[in-house]
Amino acid sequence: MYTKPVCGWVFCLGCCLWLLSGSVQAAPRGQKDTGILTATRLADADADGVSDGSDLCPGTPVGMAVNAYGCPLSQSSCDYTTSTVTLLSAGGSAGSTVTTRYVLANNVGTILQISPTASFTGLTGTATYMAVAITYDGVVTNLSVGSTLSAVSASCLDLSDALVFKACIAPVPTCDYQVGATIVLTSAGGSTGAGVKTSYVLTDATGKLISVSATPSFSTMGLVAGAYSAYGLTYTDDASIVNLVANGTATLSQVTASCLIVSTGLSLTLCGGCKTSCVPILISRLR
Repeated sequence: MYTKPVCGWVFCLGCCLWLLSGSVQAAPRGQKDTGILTATRLADADADGVSDGSDLCPGTPVGMAVNAYGCPLSQSSCDYTTSTVTLLSAGGSAGSTVTTRYVLANNVGTILQISPTASFTGLTGTATYMAVAITYDGVVTNLSVGSTLSAVSASCLDLSDALVFKACIAPVPTCDYQVGATIVLTSAGGSTGAGVKTSYVLTDATGKLISVSATPSFSTMGLVAGAYSAYGLTYTDDASIVNLVANGTATLSQVTASCLIVSTGLSLTLCGGCKTSCVPILISRLR
């Protein structure tokens, strides 16, 4: 029987609960205990179908869908919206030959990241994760990205309870132009000849006309970062065109003429002007 300090871990999103530590006798995770301990490990206190000895998420609500480790397969609300997640931990064993690694796994227990600290980076999209602290003594096997938590083994090994969290990271927009720069586009097609005119318009995300130009280029001075669309309009030059004005209220759908053709919209994304900080220019008289 292996005697070791309580290898208890607590992960939390905003606070840390510290565990009382002491000395108990217990077999390393994955090794079979004898006598009454065997019966305890076969128990399933939260009735999720995973025995307490293998359950990394004790106390799961009844009826919740869980994975092979007794942890929820999904979370309804988002805990993080950043690509880097830093957690707090408490407890665990220590010693000259004891190693602790923090593991980020997906919702079915496949290892995604391994870190010496409770911090994980590069998260993308929306997903539910499991964070687990693994403490071992000696040589460890299968502690690698792509392996599963259940495949990790060592002569002395302990896994913390898992912290299940959901990260929702919005995709970083691809900037076509910076606010303050001039949008310069090219056009092809359209009708030409006497009595025919072409204008180009820039609309915001609601379809309102932001700019009207005789050429496929627009100033972005005074605009805010966001989504825009550019269109080419060809129409009869007989003064029948109405609402072709960037007055902040007219929309593209309100533009009419005796003969009007509107091109397919070209989506554009404007990003904030200065990427870091804007330093004002000081002008002084030369003496």
